[in-house]
Amino acid sequence: MLPPPPEWAVRGTAETRRNLITSIYLEPDKLEGHIRHLEQKYRRAEAEARAECWRTEDAEVVLVGYGIMGRVLKAAVELARAKGLRVGLLRPITLFPFPVAQVRQVARLARAFAVVELSTGQLVENVRLAVAGRLPVEFFSRLGGNLPSAHDVLEFLEQRLTGALRQPCAEEVLV
Repeated sequence: MLPPPPEWAVRGTAETRRNLITSIYLEPDKLEGHIRHLEQKYRRAEAEARAECWRTEDAEVVLVGYGIMGRVLKAAVELARAKGLRVGLLRPITLFPFPVAQVRQVARLARAFAVVELSTGQLVENVRLAVAGRLPVEFFSRLGGNLPSAHDVLEFLEQRLTGALRQPCAEEVLV
């Protein structure tokens, strides 16, 4: 036989409804003040959002990916550059808050973005919001532990972003 539940327990009855706490602040004005405090904390954290920008100074297409995809995308950038394509990488280091300022900085020179991720599109939505519809944002993903190769990414770029990829790179033009 089980002992009776403690006095503070919520049992789903009208008698124990008063035990259900839905916030750390039960008074609406105190809860609002707490939410405002959290909002300011988030605004301060936005200034600490970080991303690595790699070979983006002349990039017409910017690949975006984080985690293990960052290494794959660096290799894809090298393959693209070897073919004379102006491709760079923006690798978010912080995802929350998202490095919106860095994306917008890179977007000043870019003609398109290509987000590559191992999920169903959470990162691509962040990039689309950051560029606010000013540039195309293509999406390539693999799931279930399938990791695309640098060659897969390059093939995707060549198929989907041919108009944004111009040749040759400035570093390959003979003077």
